[in-house]
Amino acid sequence: MDKKDIRNKKYSITDGKILPAFVMFALPLMAASCLMQSYVIADGLILGNAVNEEAIGSVNTVGPIIDLCTLVQIAIAGGCSICISHLFGAKRYNELDKLIDDMYRIIAVMSLAITALAFIGAPWILSLINTPDSLMAGATTYLRIVFIGVPFTSLYALQSGALRGMGDSKRPLGGIAVSSCVNIGLDLLFVIVFRWGIVGAAVATVTAQILSAVYLYIKLEQRRRTYTLDPEHTTHSMLGECVRLGAPQIIQSLATSGGNVLLQNVTNLLGASVVIGVTVAFKVDAILVIPLMCLGQATAVFTGQNMGAAKDERVRKTLEISIAMSISISIVMGIVLWLCGYSLMGLFGLGSEAALYGYKYIKVCMPFYWIFGLQFALNGFLNGAKHTAITAFASIGSLACRVAIAYLGYLSIGATILPIAESASWIVCVIADAVAIICFNRRK
Repeated sequence: MDKKDIRNKKYSITDGKILPAFVMFALPLMAASCLMQSYVIADGLILGNAVNEEAIGSVNTVGPIIDLCTLVQIAIAGGCSICISHLFGAKRYNELDKLIDDMYRIIAVMSLAITALAFIGAPWILSLINTPDSLMAGATTYLRIVFIGVPFTSLYALQSGALRGMGDSKRPLGGIAVSSCVNIGLDLLFVIVFRWGIVGAAVATVTAQILSAVYLYIKLEQRRRTYTLDPEHTTHSMLGECVRLGAPQIIQSLATSGGNVLLQNVTNLLGASVVIGVTVAFKVDAILVIPLMCLGQATAVFTGQNMGAAKDERVRKTLEISIAMSISISIVMGIVLWLCGYSLMGLFGLGSEAALYGYKYIKVCMPFYWIFGLQFALNGFLNGAKHTAITAFASIGSLACRVAIAYLGYLSIGATILPIAESASWIVCVIADAVAIICFNRRK
């Protein structure tokens, strides 16, 4: 056995010590997410300082609309990843290989159709959510260019999810590294040197999306050639199972996108300064979201593979490790954001009013960050156990709570209602997930 084989066995998802394997799997996910977020932050930093703060608001006010067009594909890819983790853990490679081919076809057709429909309806949707007049022109331009990259974003999501399901978190890191370097470099070139403004930021983003999708296509095909298929094995399609697992996430994605549009509408009604401040607060808040999201993904993969391998004790330990790590990270990062949040807001070139709104958003949410972290651990476990319907409807219920509180309180409380509503939604989601896990364990 060579050194590579020894290392792979040492950090195996289904064998050996689970904590080091979990950490070694999660670290590349975190690094990839940090790189991904780096070019999102770079867009804001470059636009805010090289153009103006309205450019940041224009770019980010379209976020819920872009999500509406991409989250369906990402949800399907999530269902595919869960299926792959179970199939890989059970060493059912023929079904795994066929599933990936089937998913390529579905993603291609759906992404192109949604992109075309969304591109045509973009101006109407921006008007529908009461986008401020000062942000409308820039938002429309950015949205239409970025829609070109939606098929590649969907392709990347599928390929990254498939590799994670196989226990490989390093190749997606390579794709994001390439994408981030290209995006930031082209941002600097197009926005600062060529002075293309919002158009330059959009073109840089689409170029990065294309490159990351192509890179992961090559890496996924290389990985598929490493496992042996049985030519005499009768392969049945797992597409139905994948759709069953992905359907609740599609419903959740559509509901989330619709809810985010409604929340963006409330934010827009509170004025451009609130829109800009809250937008940048989300960028700063991503410092907390990145490691938690990655822990949730790692939890789903470890749960899925170990269930596929029928190793119940490792499934239980996965949940325990995920909860402990998520809560710990949430507390530490919450303190960091409390101490440094306002200074981080200032890096985006915001005026004092917008920066104050953004920092206040962070401060109100901060006491509840540990609940936010717990939410990712519980969701990851339930998704890995193929209970995607539970996490989907828990998330929808929490979002409904958030939207209701925002609309009921924005006239009397103002911008402060936005972080209050978000914190309340975390509590609702965690309660629903915890009850589901308790019931699931009792049935066993």
